[in-house]
Amino acid sequence: LAERNALRNPRRTGATGAALMIGLALVACLSVVGSSMVASATDELDKSVGADFIIQSDMGQPITEGIEKSVRQAKGLKHISEAKNIDGAKLTLPDGKTVTKDLSAASPTYAEDLRTPVVEGDLAAAYGKDAMSVPEGFAKDHKVRKGDTLTVAFKEGRTAKLTVAAITSDDVSLDKGALYLNIATVENYVPAKLIPADVMMLAQAKDGQEDAAYASLKAQLHHYPSVKVRDQTDYKQEVKDQVGQLLNLVYGLLALAIIVAVLGVVNTLALSVVERTREIGLMRAIGLSRRQMRRMIRLESVVIALFGALLGLGLGMGWGTTAQKLLALEGLKTLEIPWPTIITVFIGSAVVGLIAALVPAFRAARMNVLNAIATE
Repeated sequence: LAERNALRNPRRTGATGAALMIGLALVACLSVVGSSMVASATDELDKSVGADFIIQSDMGQPITEGIEKSVRQAKGLKHISEAKNIDGAKLTLPDGKTVTKDLSAASPTYAEDLRTPVVEGDLAAAYGKDAMSVPEGFAKDHKVRKGDTLTVAFKEGRTAKLTVAAITSDDVSLDKGALYLNIATVENYVPAKLIPADVMMLAQAKDGQEDAAYASLKAQLHHYPSVKVRDQTDYKQEVKDQVGQLLNLVYGLLALAIIVAVLGVVNTLALSVVERTREIGLMRAIGLSRRQMRRMIRLESVVIALFGALLGLGLGMGWGTTAQKLLALEGLKTLEIPWPTIITVFIGSAVVGLIAALVPAFRAARMNVLNAIATE
């Protein structure tokens, strides 16, 4: 009876289910995209980051000499890599054209701590004397090849002739498009007082001393509350928390749309009860109990809610999957379907349907049988 009643007015039932469908489709789509973002970031960290610890200041502030000294005093570290941004370097290309680019100066061990794939050459060689690397896109745009010599005019220093020792892949999310060179190369051409501070430090622990090294770094830097020391687990959790906060904000806004959809279910059921007043009276007269009447209305509500949820979740997962495929080149490489969330939302839709039916079911069950039968 509940199933047939839900189908008696297909247009009204469809409109009611559509409102719920749209809200849940957006929830499912964002859940898929959010989960894929976390999974992609996690996979990228596992694949690209060889360092055990990442040391950065809040809000992108540079790492001062005091912070650097404290990091170097930590125990249990195998090596420490520094990374600096060299702004506004002018590169004269083999064809004579000049472009202005920011360079990434780092310690030679940076190639081990951040494993950037190369399409040609050897990244370790790019950290050699008077050498550098260029990204794949830059090389294609400016017809730069491995072995070419670029004239680099440092903004605050002298001019250097650097050999392209490696061409790095653009198929990365971390440090995409970076032009790497050794910090020692910068020191040879830029006065020490004009060399910028580190923007980040990476560290690798000695074998079997990861926990001790982490504790030592924390202890050394406890006087610098603006500096964060993260291991890979911390970094992954931070990414997950950031995505979660964004999704929670969006879910809060979508909850308003879902509440409106639930009110639509209540309204549909209320109209259905009013239209079927005489029918309800007749069913009660031939033996349908109040409990059975309430159950019928509740099941009718659940059918409508699950109809909207099934369509919405299916549509939303399709949207989310399409979005992931379209954004794969932007770093969203891993598709992750959040099945626990999808199942929870589906079950929650049934619960919402039961709640929406409370008032209409109570009204139908409390209806006077004789008055209902006499209704025209």
